Amino acid sequence: MSIILAIVICCAVAGSLLWSKRRVLSLILFTPLLTILALSGYVAYQSWYHTTPDSLHLSVHKENETYVVKGKWKDRLDWYRFHSDFLVFYVSNNEKISNVKRERSKYYEDMDVELLHGDIAYWIEEHSHPKGEPQIFDIQTDKQFQFSFVLPDDVKPSNVKLYYVHAREEPMDALEYWIKNVELK
Repeated sequence: MSIILAIVICCAVAGSLLWSKRRVLSLILFTPLLTILALSGYVAYQSWYHTTPDSLHLSVHKENETYVVKGKWKDRLDWYRFHSDFLVFYVSNNEKISNVKRERSKYYEDMDVELLHGDIAYWIEEHSHPKGEPQIFDIQTDKQFQFSFVLPDDVKPSNVKLYYVHAREEPMDALEYWIKNVELK
């Protein structure tokens, strides 16, 4: 790293000394410095941007017994987003949600699912205090997406809490989450 830094400094000094005599050579010598500045600016810009629950628009409609939720991000997605977001259901009497259809992350099998689901359940309990056991499903993070599910018989939509959990993973940091409550009609 120090060798690269020394080369960049030498090129910058040589480029400034040659500026009045040979501009083309001077610009060539400034190229490593300009490249490092451009890459640093790009990384800083990507790290600065974070999505929020307001960045996600969700619409819910019911087709027969199936609820269909369509999602669209208003802005661009995080650069450091986790490759999978999550759907978390809390149903009265801990009844099971069925026929959950969604686009799954291709990396899901490589994850430690039990540890990840435990982390998400713990985080949601800390922030929204739902009752019951969580039912967690992965969903691929895309600019536009859709998922559908069927509620158990005799369960009213008012007895179901559905959260969309977005995960963010910056380098060398733990996963960060935010949740958006999905209102069923």
